[in-house]
Amino acid sequence: MLLATLVGATLSGSARADEAADTAAARALGVAGVALAEAGNCSQAIEKLARAEALHHAPSTAERLGECEIEVGKIVAGTERLQRVVREPLAPNAPAPFVAAVARARTVLEKATPRIAMLRVDVKAPADAHVSVSMDGEPIPDAVVRDERPTDPGTHQVRATAPGYSPTSATVVLADGETKTLPLRLSPLASAGPSSSQTPYLARDSSSSGSHSHVAAITAFAIGGVGLAVGAIAGAEVMSKSSTLSGNCNGGGVCPASMQTDISSAKTWATVSTTCFAIGGTGVLAGIMLLLTQGGSPTPEPKAATVLPVVGGTSVGLRGWF
Repeated sequence: MLLATLVGATLSGSARADEAADTAAARALGVAGVALAEAGNCSQAIEKLARAEALHHAPSTAERLGECEIEVGKIVAGTERLQRVVREPLAPNAPAPFVAAVARARTVLEKATPRIAMLRVDVKAPADAHVSVSMDGEPIPDAVVRDERPTDPGTHQVRATAPGYSPTSATVVLADGETKTLPLRLSPLASAGPSSSQTPYLARDSSSSGSHSHVAAITAFAIGGVGLAVGAIAGAEVMSKSSTLSGNCNGGGVCPASMQTDISSAKTWATVSTTCFAIGGTGVLAGIMLLLTQGGSPTPEPKAATVLPVVGGTSVGLRGWF
């Protein structure tokens, strides 16, 4: 117990000695920092005042540090530091420099607070995108993204990123006390397309196929109708020739030599009638088949619909491409 008491007393004395040394060092840095600030050299004063605050807090040091931060354009950080000085309770017997520092902080705050700008970064991205936003290289907390955020006046670089999306950035310039919205849009990364060695698949347009089949069917019906009409006309001519020959030829089918021209003409008309009826019937049949098969299984797309009559020595028909 005696040993423990002696060790505790030694450590307590050592801690008090270290604290006293830190306080003394902080006081020296604070005095040097205030002198620099009074001389208008806030950029160098900030470094000494910040070190003094890290060693030992004092309202007088914190107030000058916040004031210099505002001077160099760090208005948000400076005003927040001054707010803490103003809210800090002082003992009734607080040193006069501490009391003066609180009063000075209130005065600086009244002038500096209206200068704070407000920036809202509006990122356009899908709801499931994990968006990260940074300004001047410093990340912006997710809690304030898309909301107005107190920002120092001046020029700022804002960047937005998300996995699977191309990063985007923009520069924004804020005036004292200005409120502005900066829109940013994230676009999905382009996916790799098919290699050049692959043949692209072209889907067949069923509506286009049906349209071609419909046109082919109409064409076939038209050819069939013309064939039947010409066949009927030729048939009527054959009947007329046959009637004339019947009246001039005997029962055995023997006709005078003067009727040979009429006989040849009748045979020609009979051949024409038979051929045209065959073409007409084939055309109508082809049209019916095309209508019945329209909308069936996909076939290679034709360039055009073509129907041609084919007459042979002993046959007649149609040849077509649909």
